[in-house]
Amino acid sequence: MTIAKDFASKFSVAFVAIAMLFTLVAPAVNAQESSEDLQKTIADLLAQVAELEGKMGGKSTGGSSSCESIPAPLTMGSKGANVTALQNRLIADGESIPAGATGYFGAQTKAALASWQGKNSVSPAVGYYGPLTMAAMDAACDDEDATDEDEDDSDDSSSDELQGEGELNTFEIDNASDTDVQEGAEDAEIAELKLEAQDGDIEVARMDFKLYTDGDNTENDPWDVFDTISVWVDGDMVAEFDATDEDNYLDEDNGTFRVSGLDLVLMEDEETEVTIGATVQESVDDAGVSDEDDWSIRVDEVRYFDADGVATDEDSVDQIGSPATFKIVEAGDGEELKFSLGDNNPEATDIIVDEDDTTDGVTILEYTIEAKEGDIELQNLAVKLDVTGDTTQDVVDDVMLVIDGEEFDAEGSLNEVNGSTTAQFDIDGDVTIDEDAEVTVEVVVDFKSQATYANGTTIKASVESAQRALTDAEGADDLDSSDFSGSAVGDTHTLVAEGIVVPVDGFTSSVDTLGQNDTIGEYTLEFEVTAIEGDFYIKEFATSTNATTNTGGVEFAVEPAAAGTITSVLESTGDEDTPGVFTVEEGETETFTLTVTYDPAAAGSFRVQLEEVWYSPNTNGSSALPYVPTPASDFRTANKAINQ
Repeated sequence: MTIAKDFASKFSVAFVAIAMLFTLVAPAVNAQESSEDLQKTIADLLAQVAELEGKMGGKSTGGSSSCESIPAPLTMGSKGANVTALQNRLIADGESIPAGATGYFGAQTKAALASWQGKNSVSPAVGYYGPLTMAAMDAACDDEDATDEDEDDSDDSSSDELQGEGELNTFEIDNASDTDVQEGAEDAEIAELKLEAQDGDIEVARMDFKLYTDGDNTENDPWDVFDTISVWVDGDMVAEFDATDEDNYLDEDNGTFRVSGLDLVLMEDEETEVTIGATVQESVDDAGVSDEDDWSIRVDEVRYFDADGVATDEDSVDQIGSPATFKIVEAGDGEELKFSLGDNNPEATDIIVDEDDTTDGVTILEYTIEAKEGDIELQNLAVKLDVTGDTTQDVVDDVMLVIDGEEFDAEGSLNEVNGSTTAQFDIDGDVTIDEDAEVTVEVVVDFKSQATYANGTTIKASVESAQRALTDAEGADDLDSSDFSGSAVGDTHTLVAEGIVVPVDGFTSSVDTLGQNDTIGEYTLEFEVTAIEGDFYIKEFATSTNATTNTGGVEFAVEPAAAGTITSVLESTGDEDTPGVFTVEEGETETFTLTVTYDPAAAGSFRVQLEEVWYSPNTNGSSALPYVPTPASDFRTANKAINQ
């Protein structure tokens, strides 16, 4: 279709509409229709003409185009072509004037102008059209003209033109993903629309909505509940309705209203998703009270244009579908803090501590806190410390929480009760967790000199029910222990100042079977041993824990325990400075290999676990001390089936 033909077609539609205006007005005058009814009829028809004029590129038969300079001043009570031009401009910019471009500056025009001023940084945004607003609109027009020129020069401009004689084929309205909307919520999703055109492209110009209660609510006037109803596409607001003014509604008794200026293009056979949002007022009556807070929103009519500018008002119930429903709940309803173990929580390990000085900045637990159903401000947190072998006061010099890089020291002294210490932290509102987001919390400990506690003392940090109960947080309302869930229990860490360590990441294993019928299992366990603050010696000997006495070396267990023949061999990369004893020099790491063969009395599936490594400061391996590799589950082989 050529531009000339397209313009002629649209002009003819506008001409017919104008003719309809005079055809309908004349009989009304002849019938001596009341002045109020006549004015409403004229206003409705002029609104339709204005909408058709918009489809003609903003040209008006009664005044300037929507992007021509409009003389100031204009205010409440003004009339004429300049008012019509201003109204057309506001509608073209997405503002809502339910009565359309009537040429009369009333409350609807004032509200639309104030909204435009607010969005375009014109102050004061009071709905008065003066020199400042005139200059702002002229500047905006210059920007639009420049954009239009750029689009005209583009080789791809044809892609923006509508094609074919399209019609609305699909229109579905569904509930939003969350049907509970809190008081004071801004642009909360209350409905989701799906639209699709067939047989060509269409442009949706406006939608008429109905917003109503289920009839049981004490508060059932939408203007006393909602501030705005907005329309969103791909995360961008395309139109907004001022829901606070009763006069803005098409029919306040039914809660119907119109959102114009959508300019929503639906390409043929391409589904478009539209979200309806609502900003809710504070302190809504009946919010969160049983079933007395049900609201529904439906679409009563959709006006769209095809490529020829032919308008269609779709109001078929079958076509538009059923309403979406939602509840208005009290501010803070459903808010929750959820505690979980962090992805980078440190696994059980040996922590090398200093014998003569403090060992600072060791993370022993990492956990996350997630906020649900609202932004939540942290006031107080608590963490439990479990120390075995000595008291917390002997082991811990200081403990702190690190949240997003900010440090919070424990409040007061660390008093131990029954082997456990609860450390409390005053966050004092310095950390706010956004809705559906989470923060990472690290529990960081400074350890005292090892001279104050035994070598091999262990420590573990956790957040469980008792610590959740001590949490203090604020959302839209204060949260209590019933609003907290989850837990975070860390691994046990061993404090070593002198002796050996057997790291988890230095352990590997393999399994195999021997014999013609796989009647013997062979298990190979390879592990590393590092000496701390001295040379240490391990006997070349291995025994199962089924033995009644221990003679040094390493101990292992066959699981499950059963009758059978067990043999074992211990080898190492360490030198044998003393025959039959392996040496691990200070600061060095040696690899040990334990090979176990097992011939069970009965067939079954078995594995081998490294239980203890006995080390000694004596070159002959005497007076050995036990080292227990932890966690036990990381120092065992896989199960192997053995036949009989």
